[in-house]
Amino acid sequence: MSDQPNTPEDRSDAVLAENRTLGGRAGTTEGTATHMTDVIGRAEPFEDKPRASIVHSDETTKIVAFEFAAGQELGDHAAHHPVLIQVLRGRVDFGLPDRTIDLRPGEILHLTPKLRHSVVAAEPTTLTVTMLLPRD
Repeated sequence: MSDQPNTPEDRSDAVLAENRTLGGRAGTTEGTATHMTDVIGRAEPFEDKPRASIVHSDETTKIVAFEFAAGQELGDHAAHHPVLIQVLRGRVDFGLPDRTIDLRPGEILHLTPKLRHSVVAAEPTTLTVTMLLPRD
């Protein structure tokens, strides 16, 4: 009788079990974990435009929360770095050069550097933009 898994399912279970065992030795115990709370509603939108606030900033990442009132927009613009956009509450029409995406909570949008885009809030919305900064 072999100790080797016989089916693909058995093999994947064996790999997962081995990874869990090795996980205790992977990585480091040095470093930091930053827990960000109260991201939704941390600032009221301006009367005529969204308000931005920095949630986190370090040498590799900057996270900015935007608060929109219904109908507010950020016109055509671009980021110098790759970004991840995530709606925490509400809904936006996210305009791209080739289409508009109805972006909702639970979805993440990745943009490559300098891709032009616009944002219009369909309802009161909180979204985060995570800028992925180059390592020096």
